[in-house]
Amino acid sequence: MNALLISCLLLGTSSLLLAQALPKTPERILAERILELDADRIAGSANGQPITLSDIRRQFMPFLAEIRQGSKDDAEFKLKVDALGRNALEDIIIRQLAIAEFKASGKIPGSYIDSSIEETIRRDFGGDRNRFVASLRAKGTTPMSYRKEIEDSIIFEYMVNQVRRSALEVGPGKLKAYYDTHQAEFTRKESVHLRQITLMQGASETVAEGKARAEAWAAALRDPAKLPATLVRYKASLTKKTTEVGFAEIAEIISTDDYAKQGGDTGWKPLEDSNERIIGVLRQLKDGEVSEAQQFDIPGSPTFWFILKREGLKAAGVDTLHDPQVRSLVEERVRSEAMKESVEKWFTELRAKHYVQYR
Repeated sequence: MNALLISCLLLGTSSLLLAQALPKTPERILAERILELDADRIAGSANGQPITLSDIRRQFMPFLAEIRQGSKDDAEFKLKVDALGRNALEDIIIRQLAIAEFKASGKIPGSYIDSSIEETIRRDFGGDRNRFVASLRAKGTTPMSYRKEIEDSIIFEYMVNQVRRSALEVGPGKLKAYYDTHQAEFTRKESVHLRQITLMQGASETVAEGKARAEAWAAALRDPAKLPATLVRYKASLTKKTTEVGFAEIAEIISTDDYAKQGGDTGWKPLEDSNERIIGVLRQLKDGEVSEAQQFDIPGSPTFWFILKREGLKAAGVDTLHDPQVRSLVEERVRSEAMKESVEKWFTELRAKHYVQYR
């Protein structure tokens, strides 16, 4: 599909948008003339089913404004639209071939389509079928046409998912091959896994009072037998019933930072990303130990305190496949690549099996 054809296609989508987007160039004038003579033509066909310019327009209309904003000039804009139009045509071709492949040997139960439509009416229109039909009319379509769109969508997703499932099994050999090839991505710096509690000086507190409160919580976390009394002393209530109260449960109710909902868990991160003073504290702790309250004073801001729990410390090195997190990540990547390759291979086979024509 050439650039002029794409320009015609584009000009047919929104005269207001393009009046703002493109100057009145000779090329545009010529494109408008062609559009007047051929408002909607066949751009190609797949397995005997025609694909029109309006079919392609519907694919990329939602992206026009974004493409225009991201283009430095009209020439770049036209190139991007040309590429988007070609991709849209290819997508429609594959979709039609997949649907034809399914219909040659099977039929989707009508109840599947009915359920999907009813869910849309319930979710998007509050169960009001009249509003749903009015919305379709406003878009220039009918309930029958919409039903066919849903049927085609269900069929295509089913066919693609069937192909993807064939690639879900990942053997040890594939995992090792991927890991060996991408080993550099699993090199790590010295890393720490910690939990933290951040306590701020209260509006009615002196620094000394805030410090005493932070130190009391730190002492109780280092000696859990003191936790019940400390909870009562500071009128703190657990958010959920539990037989064990530890750092995570206390962090959730008293910490004032973004990690509170995660029980103070910051995950693994390079040790060097922490403040030098914090690095020193973490190096002195053993795994599972809790620090004393670390006070920080910033001019013009309330004083705050950190209470830290070191969960683990890793020396710089390379994470291996024996690490559960690494293995899980590699499995995810290998499956993703395998599914993509399977779908692309299937698309190629569909093209070879069916007749495709470009006009």
